Formats: sequence, structure tokens, C-alpha cells
Amino acid sequence: MTVNGQRWNLEHGDQRASVVQRGGALQSYLVADVEIVDGFADDERPPAFNGAVLAPWPNRIRDGRWSWRGRGHQLPVTEPGTGSALHGLVSDAWWQRESVSPDAVTLGVAVERTAGFPFPLRLSVTWSLSDEGLSCRLGALNTGAEAAPFGVATHPFFRLPGARVDDLLLRLPAGQWLETDANLLPVALRPAAGTDRDFTEFRSLRGARLDTAFTAVSPDFDGISTAVLSAEGSAVTIWAEPDFTWWQVYTSDYFEPGSDRFRRSLAVEAMTCGPDAFNSRADLIVLEPGIAWSAAWGVRVQLG
Repeated sequence: MTVNGQRWNLEHGDQRASVVQRGGALQSYLVADVEIVDGFADDERPPAFNGAVLAPWPNRIRDGRWSWRGRGHQLPVTEPGTGSALHGLVSDAWWQRESVSPDAVTLGVAVERTAGFPFPLRLSVTWSLSDEGLSCRLGALNTGAEAAPFGVATHPFFRLPGARVDDLLLRLPAGQWLETDANLLPVALRPAAGTDRDFTEFRSLRGARLDTAFTAVSPDFDGISTAVLSAEGSAVTIWAEPDFTWWQVYTSDYFEPGSDRFRRSLAVEAMTCGPDAFNSRADLIVLEPGIAWSAAWGVRVQLG
């Protein structure tokens, strides 16, 4: 067993992926031996939540404080630099195998009742490969006796052959972006049209510094929203079902300048809610007792 626990290797056609216990995380994904996600080694803990499941909230909660139906709650501040509770409770947890096949694995983990989040949940993630590419189905079941607020995302970093962030073009048809303060906490939603946050058409990321949430995304006719990365004839399309109403895009600027990971890959996260959603309530999912929820996102790859 590695520092990330057990690893499951998946294979389908020319696709290969590995998934680990820590965080239920996607460790690697290759198509025709080309690395599509920027993962981590067996003896390396994910340096920036790479591939991990972020629940029961993604992103940050201001000061770790929030209230729900008349009761105040205090979560541990896990990002001291911003004074925030960051990325939920299960990104470092040991997820357990529920089922496995040559091209799919389902893992589960319990969120126990705590002072800061007194709502027990059972979470699941299924990573699978098919002719359509990679997919990630996330699930949650309220195992408690009262309604539970909930949000979820995963944190993949994407790469294209021979390209770093400055070589990428991004298309993400979002109508709004979230302005944040120095602690990356919400200030106000801003219109994207006509600004440097307008990715309705392909736009170069050269010199762009983003750790930005986008919303008001225009879906396809079937309700699926997509972000597309392109470079030198290759493309990665990240798609998400309608419950994912927010996207976070991060250009890997917080790695040490000069290190190999600095601006090497682009995080593109489909999220069910935005930053500090336990306080704003915006797009927050509310799970009634005994009610289950699930939704999927995935990746299609075209290599030039």
C-alpha cells in the first residue's frame, strides 16, 4: 500500500486510468499513452487536491463559519492563509471499494456527524472508462434525520501533449464570473461579456492568472455544459450534467515559480455550487433524510 492507499488500475481500449483510496482521487488518465491529467506518484501525496473529490462542499467557506436553519456552525480552518475551511471533509479520507471491474471502480465513504457539519452522509464516486472517454459519477445519501446542505466537485488538472498553460486555448461559455478578494472569497458576480473573463469563444491563456469561478453557463440542447481546452490540434472536452452549475478554472500559479508544476496544467472543476455556498445558499443542494442524489461529469479527448 502506498501513501495514497490502495490503487485500482482501469483499462478500456487505448485508455488507462488509476484511482486511489485517498480522496477517492483520479491519480492518472492516459489516452494512447498520452497523459491527459496531471496526477501524482505512488509515493507522493496529491500536491493540490489533484483528482480528489471535494464534498460536502467545494472551494472555501469564509472563516469556517456558517449557519443553517437557526443554528451556527464552526468548521476547522484548513487554509490558514485565507482563514477558510477548504474543499470539504473527504479529500484526505480513505475511501473504500464498493465494486470494481476492468474499466470501472466505485468507492464510498461516510461523512460522520461533527460539530462543524452535523449531517451524516454516505458519499460515492464511480470512475469509469468507455468508448466515450472517462466519466465520474458522484453520489450522496442523507443518512441522518434532518435536511442536509450539500455541494460537490472534483479537482482534476488537465494537460495536452507538448503544451503548458500558456499554450492552451480555453472555451467556457459562461455569462458570469465571481470576483473575489485577496483571500479568494466572494465579492460580487460580474458579467463576463467583453472582459478578459469572457471565454465564450476560444481564448488564449497566455499570461492569464485565474483561480476563478464561473457560472451562468450556456448548456447544450440536452442540458450538458462543456469546457474545451485546445492546443496544436489536440483537445480535451470536459462535460457536466445540469446539476453542475459552476466551474472553477485555475492556472496553477500558486506552485513555486520555476518549479515544474508552475503553470504546467490547468485545473477545470465542474461544481454544483460556488465558493462560500453554505453562507450564500446559491445553488446549494438540500438533501432530505433518506434521499439520494447523483450526477456525472466526464472527459472526451481528441489527439492531433
